[in-house]
This record gives sequence, structure tokens and C-alpha cells, in this order.
Amino acid sequence: MARSTKLGVRGVGRVVALILVSMLSALSASAGVAQVKLKLPLKPRLPLRGNERIALAPFVIATEAEKARDKRLQNVDLQAEFQRFLKKQIEKKTKLEIVPVPPEVKLPTQNLTELGRSTEFWRALGAQTGAEIIVSGSLEFRVEDRSGYKTEEYVSPIDSRTYYRQVYVEQTGFLFDIVFMVFDGHSGEKILQDEFKDFRQTGGRRADELQGLFENLFSLENQILNLFVARDREAERYIFTD
Repeated sequence: MARSTKLGVRGVGRVVALILVSMLSALSASAGVAQVKLKLPLKPRLPLRGNERIALAPFVIATEAEKARDKRLQNVDLQAEFQRFLKKQIEKKTKLEIVPVPPEVKLPTQNLTELGRSTEFWRALGAQTGAEIIVSGSLEFRVEDRSGYKTEEYVSPIDSRTYYRQVYVEQTGFLFDIVFMVFDGHSGEKILQDEFKDFRQTGGRRADELQGLFENLFSLENQILNLFVARDREAERYIFTD
């Protein structure tokens, strides 16, 4: 009897599952599906009051070797352009107070791991500038060639069957890689580290490098600002309609 009861429970489970699948199928068939865009709020990554004094320290530039290989990058002052962009966005879209960093300030090392452990340096810079939080990290901007053979499907006009073939796809663009490190201006301790990357494909190998740089930056703007303030993120969802 126990064996019969156990099998009966399993059978009921299968029947219920079949009924649910049938109901969902009927609902999908009778109702339309609409795609909607929603704005989802994202909390700031840093636990801030919102009006802290912030210092924008120099960043390690990881593209010096690339400049020697690609003359186009020699026209880009990555440090200056990024600092201007970051300063403008913080002033415009947050209530943080930017305090100036003396131009003679030099990073104690170009090694990112060692930079994150340079507690005494960041504590001293915080005391010198009066900053409560300090931002630094590394910047890498380079031309990246992702051209190569890729597999694609195609339908034969002869027998209408689907086949796969290798095609050469040219894909050249600008890659921007930012490592953000945020330090406590009082203790010198690192309180956050994050990395943001963006690749923008260009129309050809002679695309303007400054235009590419700012396309990368504006693509990453929301993620960068979300370190300090709440932001909205767009997401797509599907809903059933009558």
C-alpha cells in the first residue's frame, strides 16, 4: 500500500505540472507580450553623507607604451582629459565639494597594488588638502583591433538548408579601462576598488581618438557616478497584455 500511495503522489505532481504548463501556454497564446523599459534605482556604492570634501589625485597612466606604438595616442593627454571630465560630472551631478590637489603631488608608486597599500601617503594627502575621501587609480586607453574570423549561419539558396561558414570581420575601436580606488582621507585606508571597461567600435582605423575617448567616458558616466550618488539603470522587461 505504501508503494501505491508514493506512486500516486508522484502521479499527482505530474498532472499538476502538465496543467500549469497548459495554462501558461494558453495564456501566452491568447495574450500579447509587450516589451517595456524600466528605470531601476541603484544605491551609491560608497556610504557617504553626500557633501564630503573629495580630492581628485593623479591616476596611474597605463598607456605610455601604447603611445610609442600608435602616434594618434600621443595627441591625447589622458590624465588631464579624465580629470576635467570627472571634476565636471561630480560638480554637476553631486553635492560633493572638490578640494584642489597641489600640482606638485606625485604618486609614490606606479604599481597599482602598492598604491592601494600606501596608507601613509593617502593619510598625509588627506591632511594636506582637508579631503575626507580621495580618488585615484589607473587609466588605460588604447586602440584595439578585434578583427578576425567568426562563425555565422547562412541559408543555402539551393537546398534551403542552414549551414555555418567562417567570415572575416573587421572590428577596430577604442578600449577604455578605468580602475577606481577610493581612500579615506583621515585614515589613508582604501575603502573601495572597482573597474570599468568600455569598447567603442569605430568606422575605420583613422577614427578620431578624442572623440573615441569621450564616447567611452559618456558610456561609463552612470557607473562612475554611482560610486558617489544614487543613479537609475534602464532594464528591459516583458509583460503579458490582453
